[in-house]
Amino acid sequence: MKKFISILSVAFLATVFFTACGGNGPTTDEGVLINGVKWATRNVGSAGTFVKSPQDFGNYYTWEQAQTACPSGWRLPTKLEFESLISAGSALGKLNGKEGNKFGDANKNIFLPSAGWCWFNDNTFYVVGSVGYYYSSTEIENDSELTYTLCFSQNTEFAEFSKAYGFPVRCVKE
Repeated sequence: MKKFISILSVAFLATVFFTACGGNGPTTDEGVLINGVKWATRNVGSAGTFVKSPQDFGNYYTWEQAQTACPSGWRLPTKLEFESLISAGSALGKLNGKEGNKFGDANKNIFLPSAGWCWFNDNTFYVVGSVGYYYSSTEIENDSELTYTLCFSQNTEFAEFSKAYGFPVRCVKE
């Protein structure tokens, strides 16, 4: 009986620790409809799951990895879908102490945290907390190494970035 209680205690503590450190989040998200596109309210954590809170960064993915990171029924947004999101309005601000950008209006909006980016060659993170980068699924014509990426700090715009960088992922409903 003592051994069973010890094993049960260890399993419980491991579950609590795993959950507190991020773990796998939920695979469902009701989403928010903005300009005809249903946006997830949270970034992707482990592939196929969403993080628990809208201000959480989630995991960082290369463009290739991002293509399949979204949970079932969700996918990476196109450049046109990001443009539609931008046209709904945006404002830099904080959510639960994390810097980011709120897109949409007072009634229907999403918060994208300023998660920066990761260079996987040496696992170094850059501009975390001050700049947001999110891949679109739209590639640059005539350049298989680049993709359109939503960027925000002082301004919200598109830039061309290498597919090799690590960015967080925000999904749209299929």
